[in-house]
Amino acid sequence: MKSLLSGWDELDPALRWLLRINLVALTTATLLLAAAYGLGFQHTAVEIDLAVMVVSLGLMLVTAPLCRRYGAPAAIVGLTLSALLFAVGGTWATPNLSPLTALVTMVPLLVSLPHLGRTGIRALMVVAVLGSASVAALGEWRRVGALNDLWWVNALVIASSLPAGVLVVVFLVRDAYNRLREQSDQLVESRTRIVEVADAARRSLERDLHDGAQQRLLAMSVTIERARTELRAGRGEGAAALLGQLAADNREVLLELRELARGIYPPLLTERGLVAALQSAARRSPVPVTLDVADVERPGQHVEAAAYFCILEALTNAAKHADATAVLVTVRGRPHLSFSVSDDGRGFDREIVTPGGLLGMEARVAAAGGTLHLETAPGRGTTLRGEFRHWTPEVNDR
Repeated sequence: MKSLLSGWDELDPALRWLLRINLVALTTATLLLAAAYGLGFQHTAVEIDLAVMVVSLGLMLVTAPLCRRYGAPAAIVGLTLSALLFAVGGTWATPNLSPLTALVTMVPLLVSLPHLGRTGIRALMVVAVLGSASVAALGEWRRVGALNDLWWVNALVIASSLPAGVLVVVFLVRDAYNRLREQSDQLVESRTRIVEVADAARRSLERDLHDGAQQRLLAMSVTIERARTELRAGRGEGAAALLGQLAADNREVLLELRELARGIYPPLLTERGLVAALQSAARRSPVPVTLDVADVERPGQHVEAAAYFCILEALTNAAKHADATAVLVTVRGRPHLSFSVSDDGRGFDREIVTPGGLLGMEARVAAAGGTLHLETAPGRGTTLRGEFRHWTPEVNDR
């Protein structure tokens, strides 16, 4: 069973736990109802509810392998079909369940809000409205035709089914509260980080200009004065040599400024996207870089920039600080955009190294709806992993 459900492991933790709780609750309800049926409480309504629960369980289990490729949307589609089947079948067999089954039709919409784009959410809104109205109407229609003296049938089905529905709803409410609290805490923290990162970026830019282009321009002004002196003294060959040196220095300054501009925001990233920009960065890297890319579509601009600059900074750190001889960059577009940068360098102890650069990367990734993880130890190299679980092409496409 664990291997069968391993496809859920890549999902958002809250969605993963909801699916597992729903699976456990549905399985428990099915076993209780089956036990009652086996003990002699046999009735057509019980048989219909049992069949509905078994098929709903099957739909839930089918989503697990599909989630490996399609991610959260596959889980939500399976949950929607399972909820609708449970709602219609349960209401048909036991009309008194209609308040619960109407509520069940709305669960997929509540679950999908953090994971789907506008079109998916709108579709589930239609499902919730039409589904709950249809279930209520079906319950009223069946209530007249299904009246019988076997009160225990309704009591048995409701007692078996109600705890599962209540458990899922309670989990949704608790999860929504926890998400709001976490987002509030993250918002306060991100404000502080954004200010710190912006100040650090400005200091870095000023330092790069001062130590690079500014120093070269000062040297070029000295060379110009020397060439002028040579010309006044009639030494044409000396002046020509200085002018040649000046032309070479000018090319180097232009190259440095282009590299600095790429570091601020490379035009290639805007024009051709993340993969093309990473290919260019890999060619310029002083450390050999292997780029492994698969199923990558163009994400939103903020996501694209966050992924690019985190990978670029990881490559820079591997070249400057890690003494690495090789770097592997992996980028995957399914089930959600993710990347990793692994080097074979010397690694470091996170307890004694100032995490300024990492905090900046974490702030940038978090602002784009992602998470960042660093794995390193002295002598074991460094691996940086980033994921953007809440990104969908539909919302963020240009």
